[in-house]
Amino acid sequence: MPSSFGTSGILMAVIYLVVITALTVYTITLMGYAIRKTGARNFEEMGDIVFGKGWGYFVGFVLALSCTGTAIAYVSAAGTLMTPILQQAPHTPAYLKTRNGNRLIVTLIWLCLLLPVVIPKRINSIRYVAVVGCTMVLYFVVTIIVHSCSNGLKLGMRGDMRYFTTGNKAIYGLSIFVFAYMCQGPVFSLCYEMTPRFSIRQLTVAGAISMTVCMVFYIMAGAFGYLDFGDDVQGSVLYNFDPVHQPYMMVAYVGMLVKICAAFAVNMIPIRNFVYACLRWDLDTTPYWKHSMLIVAIAGVVLVAGLFIPSVNLAFGLVGSLCGGFIGFIFPAYFWMFSGGWSLQTVGIWHWLATYLLVVCGVIAMVFGTIATVYSSFIDTN
Repeated sequence: MPSSFGTSGILMAVIYLVVITALTVYTITLMGYAIRKTGARNFEEMGDIVFGKGWGYFVGFVLALSCTGTAIAYVSAAGTLMTPILQQAPHTPAYLKTRNGNRLIVTLIWLCLLLPVVIPKRINSIRYVAVVGCTMVLYFVVTIIVHSCSNGLKLGMRGDMRYFTTGNKAIYGLSIFVFAYMCQGPVFSLCYEMTPRFSIRQLTVAGAISMTVCMVFYIMAGAFGYLDFGDDVQGSVLYNFDPVHQPYMMVAYVGMLVKICAAFAVNMIPIRNFVYACLRWDLDTTPYWKHSMLIVAIAGVVLVAGLFIPSVNLAFGLVGSLCGGFIGFIFPAYFWMFSGGWSLQTVGIWHWLATYLLVVCGVIAMVFGTIATVYSSFIDTN
Protein backbone atom coordinates (compact mmCIF):
# COMPACT_ATOMS: atom_id res chain seq x y z
CA MET A 1 0.00 0.00 0.00
CA PRO A 2 2.64 2.68 0.82
CA SER A 3 4.46 2.15 -2.47
CA SER A 4 1.12 2.19 -4.33
CA PHE A 5 0.23 5.48 -2.64
CA GLY A 6 3.54 6.78 -3.97
CA THR A 7 2.87 5.67 -7.55
CA SER A 8 -0.76 6.87 -7.65
CA GLY A 9 -0.52 9.86 -5.34
CA ILE A 10 -2.11 10.15 -1.90
CA LEU A 11 -5.43 11.71 -2.89
CA MET A 12 -5.82 9.59 -6.05
CA ALA A 13 -5.15 6.44 -4.02
CA VAL A 14 -7.85 7.37 -1.50
CA ILE A 15 -10.33 7.95 -4.35
CA TYR A 16 -9.41 4.58 -5.86
CA LEU A 17 -9.95 2.80 -2.53
CA VAL A 18 -13.30 4.45 -1.79
CA VAL A 19 -14.68 3.62 -5.25
CA ILE A 20 -13.37 0.03 -5.27
CA THR A 21 -14.75 -0.52 -1.75
CA ALA A 22 -18.26 0.44 -2.89
CA LEU A 23 -18.01 -1.65 -6.06
CA THR A 24 -16.73 -4.69 -4.15
CA VAL A 25 -19.63 -4.61 -1.69
CA TYR A 26 -21.99 -4.40 -4.65
CA THR A 27 -20.37 -7.40 -6.37
CA ILE A 28 -20.78 -9.45 -3.20
CA THR A 29 -24.47 -8.56 -3.15
CA LEU A 30 -24.90 -9.47 -6.83
CA MET A 31 -23.25 -12.82 -6.24
CA GLY A 32 -25.72 -13.40 -3.41
CA TYR A 33 -28.63 -12.73 -5.77
CA ALA A 34 -27.19 -15.13 -8.36
CA ILE A 35 -26.51 -17.85 -5.78
CA ARG A 36 -30.03 -17.60 -4.41
CA LYS A 37 -31.55 -17.79 -7.90
CA THR A 38 -29.40 -20.62 -9.31
CA GLY A 39 -28.48 -22.66 -6.24
CA ALA A 40 -24.90 -22.97 -7.51
CA ARG A 41 -22.39 -24.00 -4.85
CA ASN A 42 -19.17 -22.77 -6.49
CA PHE A 43 -17.84 -20.76 -9.42
CA GLU A 44 -17.66 -23.83 -11.67
CA GLU A 45 -21.34 -24.70 -11.17
CA MET A 46 -22.32 -21.06 -11.64
CA GLY A 47 -20.39 -20.88 -14.92
CA ASP A 48 -22.16 -23.97 -16.27
CA ILE A 49 -25.58 -22.68 -15.23
CA VAL A 50 -25.39 -19.10 -16.50
CA PHE A 51 -23.04 -19.43 -19.51
CA GLY A 52 -23.65 -22.99 -20.65
CA LYS A 53 -22.13 -26.44 -20.24
CA GLY A 54 -18.34 -26.40 -20.20
CA TRP A 55 -18.00 -22.71 -19.34
CA GLY A 56 -17.61 -23.63 -15.70
CA TYR A 57 -14.10 -24.83 -16.44
CA PHE A 58 -13.16 -21.42 -17.87
CA VAL A 59 -14.65 -19.57 -14.90
CA GLY A 60 -12.99 -21.96 -12.46
CA PHE A 61 -9.66 -21.69 -14.27
CA VAL A 62 -9.62 -17.88 -14.10
CA LEU A 63 -10.43 -17.98 -10.39
CA ALA A 64 -7.89 -20.73 -9.71
CA LEU A 65 -5.23 -18.80 -11.66
CA SER A 66 -6.00 -15.69 -9.65
CA CYS A 67 -5.87 -17.50 -6.32
CA THR A 68 -2.70 -19.33 -7.33
CA GLY A 69 -1.00 -16.01 -8.05
CA THR A 70 -2.25 -14.68 -4.73
CA ALA A 71 -1.07 -17.75 -2.83
CA ILE A 72 2.35 -17.44 -4.47
CA ALA A 73 2.43 -13.80 -3.41
CA TYR A 74 1.64 -14.81 0.19
CA VAL A 75 4.57 -17.24 0.23
CA SER A 76 6.77 -14.50 -1.20
CA ALA A 77 5.45 -12.12 1.46
CA ALA A 78 6.51 -14.59 4.16
CA GLY A 79 10.04 -14.33 2.80
CA THR A 80 9.72 -10.55 2.81
CA LEU A 81 8.76 -10.67 6.49
CA MET A 82 11.81 -12.72 7.38
CA THR A 83 14.39 -10.81 5.31
CA PRO A 84 14.86 -7.75 7.60
CA ILE A 85 14.82 -9.95 10.69
CA LEU A 86 17.51 -12.28 9.35
CA GLN A 87 19.60 -9.44 7.93
CA GLN A 88 19.56 -7.24 11.03
CA ALA A 89 19.76 -9.82 13.82
CA PRO A 90 23.35 -9.78 15.16
CA HIS A 91 23.71 -13.54 15.59
CA THR A 92 22.11 -14.76 12.38
CA PRO A 93 24.27 -17.41 10.66
CA ALA A 94 25.79 -16.16 7.42
CA TYR A 95 23.92 -18.80 5.38
CA LEU A 96 20.52 -17.59 6.55
CA LYS A 97 21.34 -14.09 5.28
CA THR A 98 21.66 -15.43 1.75
CA ARG A 99 18.76 -15.94 -0.67
CA ASN A 100 18.94 -19.70 -0.25
CA GLY A 101 18.92 -19.33 3.52
CA ASN A 102 15.80 -17.20 3.29
CA ARG A 103 14.19 -19.87 1.10
CA LEU A 104 14.99 -22.48 3.73
CA ILE A 105 13.25 -20.42 6.43
CA VAL A 106 10.23 -19.84 4.19
CA THR A 107 10.03 -23.58 3.50
CA LEU A 108 9.98 -24.27 7.23
CA ILE A 109 7.25 -21.62 7.70
CA TRP A 110 5.25 -23.28 4.91
CA LEU A 111 5.66 -26.72 6.49
CA CYS A 112 4.89 -25.72 10.09
CA LEU A 113 2.35 -22.88 9.69
CA LEU A 114 0.87 -22.57 6.20
CA LEU A 115 0.32 -26.21 5.33
CA PRO A 116 -1.62 -27.24 8.49
CA VAL A 117 -4.27 -24.51 8.01
CA VAL A 118 -5.06 -25.41 4.38
CA ILE A 119 -5.94 -29.06 4.99
CA PRO A 120 -9.37 -28.61 6.74
CA LYS A 121 -12.30 -28.84 4.32
CA ARG A 122 -14.43 -26.05 5.82
CA ILE A 123 -13.63 -22.35 5.89
CA ASN A 124 -15.24 -22.17 9.33
CA SER A 125 -12.38 -24.28 10.70
CA ILE A 126 -9.94 -21.35 10.57
CA ARG A 127 -12.21 -18.68 12.06
CA TYR A 128 -10.11 -18.29 15.21
CA VAL A 129 -6.87 -17.97 13.24
CA ALA A 130 -8.59 -15.39 11.04
CA VAL A 131 -9.75 -13.33 14.03
CA VAL A 132 -6.25 -13.29 15.50
CA GLY A 133 -4.79 -12.43 12.10
CA CYS A 134 -7.15 -9.50 11.52
CA THR A 135 -6.43 -8.21 15.02
CA MET A 136 -2.73 -8.28 14.26
CA VAL A 137 -3.32 -6.36 11.02
CA LEU A 138 -4.93 -3.64 13.13
CA TYR A 139 -1.89 -3.69 15.39
CA PHE A 140 0.44 -3.45 12.39
CA VAL A 141 -1.44 -0.44 11.04
CA VAL A 142 -1.12 1.24 14.43
CA THR A 143 2.64 0.57 14.45
CA ILE A 144 2.96 2.12 10.98
CA ILE A 145 1.19 5.25 12.24
CA VAL A 146 3.34 5.39 15.41
CA HIS A 147 6.55 4.89 13.43
CA SER A 148 5.55 7.56 10.92
CA CYS A 149 4.70 10.11 13.62
CA SER A 150 7.91 9.48 15.54
CA ASN A 151 10.23 9.30 12.51
CA GLY A 152 9.21 10.40 9.01
CA LEU A 153 6.74 13.10 10.09
CA LYS A 154 8.82 14.35 12.99
CA LEU A 155 10.37 17.11 10.88
CA GLY A 156 7.14 17.97 9.05
CA MET A 157 5.76 17.16 5.63
CA ARG A 158 8.28 16.12 2.98
CA GLY A 159 8.59 18.28 -0.09
CA ASP A 160 8.45 15.40 -2.57
CA MET A 161 5.01 14.09 -1.63
CA ARG A 162 2.75 13.32 -4.60
CA TYR A 163 -1.00 13.77 -4.32
CA PHE A 164 -1.89 12.93 -7.92
CA THR A 165 0.11 11.21 -10.66
CA THR A 166 -0.52 10.57 -14.33
CA GLY A 167 0.39 7.99 -16.93
CA ASN A 168 1.36 4.37 -16.36
CA LYS A 169 2.41 4.95 -12.75
CA ALA A 170 -1.10 5.97 -11.73
CA ILE A 171 -2.69 2.97 -13.46
CA TYR A 172 -0.15 0.57 -11.98
CA GLY A 173 -1.28 1.59 -8.52
CA LEU A 174 -4.85 0.78 -9.56
CA SER A 175 -3.83 -2.83 -10.25
CA ILE A 176 -2.60 -3.22 -6.67
CA PHE A 177 -5.80 -1.73 -5.28
CA VAL A 178 -7.97 -4.08 -7.37
CA PHE A 179 -5.94 -7.02 -6.07
CA ALA A 180 -6.43 -5.82 -2.49
CA TYR A 181 -10.21 -6.31 -2.80
CA MET A 182 -10.33 -9.67 -4.54
CA CYS A 183 -12.47 -11.41 -1.92
CA GLN A 184 -15.12 -12.92 -4.20
CA GLY A 185 -13.55 -16.40 -4.27
CA PRO A 186 -14.82 -17.60 -0.85
CA VAL A 187 -18.30 -16.01 -1.22
CA PHE A 188 -19.93 -19.34 -2.12
CA SER A 189 -18.48 -21.06 0.94
CA LEU A 190 -19.51 -18.13 3.13
CA CYS A 191 -23.09 -18.22 1.84
CA TYR A 192 -23.59 -21.91 2.50
CA GLU A 193 -21.85 -21.85 5.89
CA MET A 194 -23.78 -18.76 7.03
CA THR A 195 -25.85 -19.17 10.20
CA PRO A 196 -28.68 -19.50 10.93
CA ARG A 197 -29.33 -19.47 7.15
CA PHE A 198 -28.23 -17.77 3.95
CA SER A 199 -29.45 -14.17 3.74
CA ILE A 200 -28.52 -11.59 1.09
CA ARG A 201 -29.01 -8.80 3.62
CA GLN A 202 -26.65 -10.49 6.07
CA LEU A 203 -24.15 -11.09 3.27
CA THR A 204 -24.30 -7.44 2.20
CA VAL A 205 -23.89 -6.16 5.76
CA ALA A 206 -20.93 -8.47 6.33
CA GLY A 207 -19.39 -7.34 3.06
CA ALA A 208 -19.94 -3.66 3.83
CA ILE A 209 -18.42 -3.93 7.31
CA SER A 210 -15.40 -5.98 6.23
CA MET A 211 -14.64 -3.91 3.12
CA THR A 212 -14.97 -0.63 5.04
CA VAL A 213 -12.56 -1.91 7.68
CA CYS A 214 -10.17 -2.96 4.91
CA MET A 215 -10.45 0.48 3.32
CA VAL A 216 -9.61 2.23 6.59
CA PHE A 217 -6.64 -0.09 7.17
CA TYR A 218 -5.40 0.42 3.61
CA ILE A 219 -5.66 4.21 3.77
CA MET A 220 -3.94 4.41 7.14
CA ALA A 221 -1.13 2.02 6.19
CA GLY A 222 -0.68 3.50 2.72
CA ALA A 223 -0.76 7.18 3.67
CA PHE A 224 1.34 7.01 6.84
CA GLY A 225 3.78 4.52 5.32
CA TYR A 226 4.32 6.78 2.32
CA LEU A 227 4.57 9.91 4.46
CA ASP A 228 7.11 8.11 6.64
CA PHE A 229 9.54 7.03 3.90
CA GLY A 230 8.57 9.07 0.82
CA ASP A 231 10.42 7.98 -2.32
CA ASP A 232 12.53 5.61 -0.21
CA VAL A 233 9.54 3.33 0.38
CA GLN A 234 10.11 -0.08 -1.16
CA GLY A 235 7.69 -2.40 -2.93
CA SER A 236 6.98 -3.99 0.43
CA VAL A 237 7.16 -1.51 3.31
CA LEU A 238 8.32 -4.39 5.52
CA TYR A 239 11.81 -3.83 4.14
CA ASN A 240 11.82 -0.27 5.48
CA PHE A 241 11.40 -1.11 9.16
CA ASP A 242 13.88 -2.41 11.73
CA PRO A 243 12.04 -5.13 13.67
CA VAL A 244 15.18 -6.34 15.46
CA HIS A 245 15.85 -3.04 17.26
CA GLN A 246 12.19 -2.01 17.57
CA PRO A 247 10.39 -4.68 19.62
CA TYR A 248 6.91 -3.30 18.87
CA MET A 249 7.63 -3.78 15.15
CA MET A 250 8.81 -7.34 15.78
CA VAL A 251 5.42 -8.13 17.34
CA ALA A 252 3.77 -6.68 14.23
CA TYR A 253 5.89 -8.87 11.95
CA VAL A 254 4.92 -11.99 13.87
CA GLY A 255 1.29 -10.92 13.74
CA MET A 256 1.43 -10.41 9.99
CA LEU A 257 2.78 -13.93 9.65
CA VAL A 258 -0.33 -15.20 11.44
CA LYS A 259 -2.48 -13.14 9.08
CA ILE A 260 -0.71 -14.64 6.08
CA CYS A 261 -1.58 -18.10 7.41
CA ALA A 262 -5.30 -17.26 7.58
CA ALA A 263 -5.34 -15.52 4.19
CA PHE A 264 -3.40 -18.37 2.58
CA ALA A 265 -5.93 -20.91 3.83
CA VAL A 266 -8.96 -18.96 2.57
CA ASN A 267 -7.24 -18.32 -0.74
CA MET A 268 -6.57 -22.03 -1.34
CA ILE A 269 -10.29 -22.92 -1.25
CA PRO A 270 -11.13 -21.80 -4.84
CA ILE A 271 -8.01 -23.58 -6.16
CA ARG A 272 -9.08 -26.74 -4.39
CA ASN A 273 -12.64 -26.42 -5.70
CA PHE A 274 -11.42 -26.08 -9.30
CA VAL A 275 -9.21 -29.17 -9.05
CA TYR A 276 -12.10 -31.06 -7.45
CA ALA A 277 -14.34 -30.04 -10.35
CA CYS A 278 -11.78 -31.20 -12.92
CA LEU A 279 -11.34 -34.54 -11.13
CA ARG A 280 -15.13 -34.81 -10.57
CA TRP A 281 -14.59 -35.36 -6.85
CA ASP A 282 -17.14 -34.40 -4.22
CA LEU A 283 -15.82 -32.54 -1.20
CA ASP A 284 -18.21 -34.19 1.24
CA THR A 285 -17.59 -37.78 0.13
CA THR A 286 -13.87 -37.69 -0.70
CA PRO A 287 -11.81 -39.46 2.01
CA TYR A 288 -9.72 -37.13 4.11
CA TRP A 289 -6.47 -38.90 3.21
CA LYS A 290 -7.07 -38.36 -0.50
CA HIS A 291 -8.15 -34.76 0.14
CA SER A 292 -5.01 -34.13 2.20
CA MET A 293 -2.69 -35.56 -0.47
CA LEU A 294 -4.25 -33.29 -3.10
CA ILE A 295 -3.95 -30.19 -0.91
CA VAL A 296 -0.32 -30.95 -0.04
CA ALA A 297 0.50 -31.32 -3.74
CA ILE A 298 -1.18 -28.00 -4.64
CA ALA A 299 0.45 -26.18 -1.73
CA GLY A 300 3.82 -27.67 -2.71
CA VAL A 301 3.58 -26.22 -6.22
CA VAL A 302 2.65 -22.84 -4.74
CA LEU A 303 5.65 -23.01 -2.40
CA VAL A 304 8.13 -23.69 -5.20
CA ALA A 305 6.72 -20.84 -7.28
CA GLY A 306 6.66 -18.47 -4.30
CA LEU A 307 10.32 -19.12 -3.53
CA PHE A 308 11.42 -17.91 -6.93
CA ILE A 309 9.05 -15.00 -7.68
CA PRO A 310 11.32 -11.93 -7.64
CA SER A 311 8.78 -9.25 -6.68
CA VAL A 312 5.71 -9.28 -4.44
CA ASN A 313 4.27 -6.20 -6.13
CA LEU A 314 4.76 -7.72 -9.60
CA ALA A 315 2.76 -10.80 -8.60
CA PHE A 316 0.07 -8.69 -6.92
CA GLY A 317 -0.16 -6.33 -9.89
CA LEU A 318 -0.46 -9.04 -12.54
CA VAL A 319 -3.03 -10.99 -10.55
CA GLY A 320 -5.02 -7.85 -9.82
CA SER A 321 -5.08 -6.70 -13.43
CA LEU A 322 -5.32 -9.94 -15.40
CA CYS A 323 -7.77 -11.82 -13.18
CA GLY A 324 -9.16 -9.05 -10.99
CA GLY A 325 -11.12 -7.57 -13.88
CA PHE A 326 -12.92 -10.86 -14.39
CA ILE A 327 -13.39 -11.98 -10.79
CA GLY A 328 -13.83 -8.62 -9.10
CA PHE A 329 -16.15 -7.02 -11.67
CA ILE A 330 -17.18 -8.94 -14.80
CA PHE A 331 -18.12 -12.35 -13.38
CA PRO A 332 -20.35 -11.05 -10.52
CA ALA A 333 -22.17 -8.76 -12.97
CA TYR A 334 -22.65 -11.48 -15.58
CA PHE A 335 -23.68 -14.09 -12.98
CA TRP A 336 -26.63 -11.92 -12.03
CA MET A 337 -27.42 -10.77 -15.56
CA PHE A 338 -27.54 -14.31 -16.98
CA SER A 339 -29.11 -16.06 -13.99
CA GLY A 340 -32.57 -15.44 -15.43
CA GLY A 341 -35.21 -12.71 -15.38
CA TRP A 342 -32.71 -9.83 -15.49
CA SER A 343 -33.84 -6.76 -17.42
CA LEU A 344 -34.29 -3.02 -17.06
CA GLN A 345 -37.93 -3.55 -16.08
CA THR A 346 -37.24 -6.19 -13.42
CA VAL A 347 -34.17 -4.71 -11.69
CA GLY A 348 -34.72 -0.97 -12.16
CA ILE A 349 -32.58 1.71 -13.73
CA TRP A 350 -30.02 2.00 -10.90
CA HIS A 351 -29.23 -1.71 -10.72
CA TRP A 352 -29.16 -1.82 -14.52
CA LEU A 353 -26.64 1.03 -14.77
CA ALA A 354 -24.53 -0.21 -11.85
CA THR A 355 -24.26 -3.70 -13.31
CA TYR A 356 -23.02 -2.39 -16.67
CA LEU A 357 -20.63 -0.07 -14.81
CA LEU A 358 -19.04 -3.14 -13.22
CA VAL A 359 -18.45 -4.65 -16.65
CA VAL A 360 -16.81 -1.44 -17.91
CA CYS A 361 -14.62 -1.21 -14.79
CA GLY A 362 -13.58 -4.82 -15.24
CA VAL A 363 -12.43 -4.21 -18.80
CA ILE A 364 -10.51 -1.08 -17.77
CA ALA A 365 -8.81 -2.88 -14.88
CA MET A 366 -7.89 -5.84 -17.07
CA VAL A 367 -6.56 -4.04 -20.16
CA PHE A 368 -4.93 -0.89 -18.80
CA GLY A 369 -3.85 -2.48 -15.51
CA THR A 370 -1.98 -5.31 -17.24
CA ILE A 371 -0.25 -2.94 -19.66
CA ALA A 372 0.80 -0.61 -16.83
CA THR A 373 2.07 -3.49 -14.66
CA VAL A 374 4.18 -5.01 -17.45
CA TYR A 375 5.46 -1.57 -18.44
CA SER A 376 6.43 -0.70 -14.85
CA SER A 377 8.20 -4.05 -14.45
CA PHE A 378 10.12 -3.45 -17.70
CA ILE A 379 11.20 0.02 -16.58
CA ASP A 380 12.33 -1.29 -13.15
CA THR A 381 14.50 -4.00 -14.73
CA ASN A 382 16.10 -1.60 -17.15
